[in-house]
Amino acid sequence: MLTRLIYASETTEALTPAAVQHIVDRARLNNTRLHLSGLLLFDSRCFLQVLEGHRAAVSELFGRIATDPRHRRIELLEVTPVHERRFARWSMGFAAADAAHGELFLRFGGAPEFNPYAMSAAGALGLLECVGAAHVAAAQPPRAACA
Repeated sequence: MLTRLIYASETTEALTPAAVQHIVDRARLNNTRLHLSGLLLFDSRCFLQVLEGHRAAVSELFGRIATDPRHRRIELLEVTPVHERRFARWSMGFAAADAAHGELFLRFGGAPEFNPYAMSAAGALGLLECVGAAHVAAAQPPRAACA
């Protein structure tokens, strides 16, 4: 059975761009091994991540995240069975949660700043899907944008 899990957390330490890239690179390797897919948004302070895959693999990974000392204020926004993956393109997609997404933050979180703690599960999923679609559109010929 496939499961989708969405969580928010706050970093306990300042992360350089190189450190974030290292985290993403390791996640891609581990997620490929575990047959997981997902997307991570990060703004130098907060993470918003969606994970998809078999329930046991998602649970195992989230258990490691929950005990990782680089995370605090971990808030589980959603855990739900799903029929198909929405982020299958990536073992771990990554996008900076920066001012370029301000309109999406306002649409899905109620303010033009990135605050995953202020989002509902549906809002977080909507934001992640729109950012993911924009990420794909930037790398490929134009297609329907997130409206």
